[in-house]
Amino acid sequence: MAKVITEFQERESTDRKLSFGLYLVFLLVVVIMSGIIGGIGWLFGGWGVGPVVTTAASTLIAIYLWWYNWLLYSRRNNHFNRIKRLKAGVSELLEGKTEVEKGTLNKADSFLERKEASRPNILFFLWLILTYLGSFSQFLAPLGVLSFASLIVGLVVLYYLTTDYYYHEQGEIAFLQRVTIALGKKGTALTATPSNPLHTRSYGLYIFLSIITFGIFCLYWAYVIFHDPNKHFDTHQVWENELRRIVEKDLG
Repeated sequence: MAKVITEFQERESTDRKLSFGLYLVFLLVVVIMSGIIGGIGWLFGGWGVGPVVTTAASTLIAIYLWWYNWLLYSRRNNHFNRIKRLKAGVSELLEGKTEVEKGTLNKADSFLERKEASRPNILFFLWLILTYLGSFSQFLAPLGVLSFASLIVGLVVLYYLTTDYYYHEQGEIAFLQRVTIALGKKGTALTATPSNPLHTRSYGLYIFLSIITFGIFCLYWAYVIFHDPNKHFDTHQVWENELRRIVEKDLG
């Protein structure tokens, strides 16, 4: 019981919504200010200020982008891991208080288990390191291979962020259907179910559109990566609140 309550209490830290609008505004401000400062610096290029300012501005933008990428990546892992523990705890609790066969509530097919698996943090840091090393390819041509490798790893990370939430939500819906049936046998109704579910995202189409629009479509892609988790957290909060009430009052 205490274990289940702990997973409920961790929601505030794992399900933190991130604003794409705020991200975009700050990014534009940083880019514009960097352009202005860089332009001023190049006017005084004779003092050697221009290259220094440009490098500092580029570094600032890179840090900002990587920080947000990390927030998105780690949030995905933290939320998925918490829900995995929550489903296991609720299943164990319900199976102990009803006649439901042990191991039936939290079952999932192998495909969903793979989509909901925690993604290794080393993958994200490998993307960061390869990108950094690849940036020196202008000075050392062979490092261009690392730039290509960082692109591949980055696309893998984006694949996880683009597609995994949909399948995770489908797993939650199936889990709640089984929980609702189990609670019904005990005379308790779980009425809150996920509404306005996420839609599948065509990863291949997104890559194609990004290429033919020369990267402009990437803005919408970035919006999706922010929007889908936030939307999921909104619908998720409704049924989790009711499930928590049932666990604390009816099953306590």
